[in-house]
Amino acid sequence: MPFRLLRSSLFILIFGLTVASCGYIPRQVAGLPSGPPWDALPLRKWLAEDRAEPIALAFCAPPECSPGLAVSVIRLTGKDADITDAVLRDPERLARALRSPVGREKPVKTRISVERLVDSPYPGFAIELAPSDGGKRPAYGAALGRRSGNDLEVVLVIGEAPDAVRERAREVAARELGS
Repeated sequence: MPFRLLRSSLFILIFGLTVASCGYIPRQVAGLPSGPPWDALPLRKWLAEDRAEPIALAFCAPPECSPGLAVSVIRLTGKDADITDAVLRDPERLARALRSPVGREKPVKTRISVERLVDSPYPGFAIELAPSDGGKRPAYGAALGRRSGNDLEVVLVIGEAPDAVRERAREVAARELGS
């Protein structure tokens, strides 16, 4: 009898650990190749908060990928979804906030430009951030989102080349958000 109880308890423990560990298995971003040179990260267990739910994150770094890219998909709800949806529709709000000296000891020394992405079925924008002095290469980003009730799913892409960032954002959004 004790052996049977131990065996069933062990089975339940193993099953519970297996189910719990599924959150540590990364989910690949739809629209990206699975496997090298792309790597997926177990983002949910690393960054899960009440405000935003990370769905997937993948990156491809040089020299295997040129240019390097990071792609993520997140889900927002409530007030955070409302604020983000407003920024997706009017990205100049984000640029103004990033340029604002309010609450900063030093003035912003970054060149910031945003542009609405109008050739997509989803609201979104592209952004370029670069040091004002031109000392470093700019970073590029793009975001596209789809609203579903109280939820907002957003595809974010960051990389080293503006055309690659925009193209990848459109490709991933078509797969992740639907077309």
